[in-house]
Amino acid sequence: MTYKLEKRTWADADYDKMGWHDNRIYKLAVNEDLEMDIDYIVKWNQPDIEGLPFTFWVAPATLVFKNISHLKLDLSMELYNSFEIEGIEREEENNWSVILRQGVIQFTSPGFVQYIRQDPSFQFEQSISYIERYGYSLDRTTTQENPNLLLDNIIENRKKEAAHYENVKKRQLKRLELEALVKLRELNEIDTKQYLLKKKEINDLLFSYDYFLKGTRFESW
Repeated sequence: MTYKLEKRTWADADYDKMGWHDNRIYKLAVNEDLEMDIDYIVKWNQPDIEGLPFTFWVAPATLVFKNISHLKLDLSMELYNSFEIEGIEREEENNWSVILRQGVIQFTSPGFVQYIRQDPSFQFEQSISYIERYGYSLDRTTTQENPNLLLDNIIENRKKEAAHYENVKKRQLKRLELEALVKLRELNEIDTKQYLLKKKEINDLLFSYDYFLKGTRFESW
């Protein structure tokens, strides 16, 4: 699976069609600019089957607010591996607020540039693992190489997760089938013997899916 980007460099002129909700910030630097290494969620994918969580297309990106001034930081300084963005607000053109779950960063800036450093990857969470994103970076590039994606263990893990996800979808279909079966029984539209046989068949399959997904990130999906 691949995702075709509209473009690899975005700017403040694109602000109204961008969104940073649930983007993680891994690295932050302040000089004349404010620079952030983020996991940018390019797309939120609707669940393949009713009742399943969203999936995501995510890309490592460098977000740069240029020539900042009047910087104010109000952050919870507990130990975090990363900050998480609730949203980025623009007021009166040059006044910006990066609203985090851990506080807020406010400043004045004439605008931003965001560099999508690597191609987006399909993810089951809103972020990319350290090894898959090739560490942390504030490089202003759209052609960052990532040799980690060629590692055998990374390729094998992605194959396993894809297989797990197929089992997740099959399990969810059986859950929905069981719900429909129970409703039929409540409406007396299926006799007791048929109901019990079908219920056992579905529950046996659910047990097998639960067994194979136990200990994976999909166990509680």
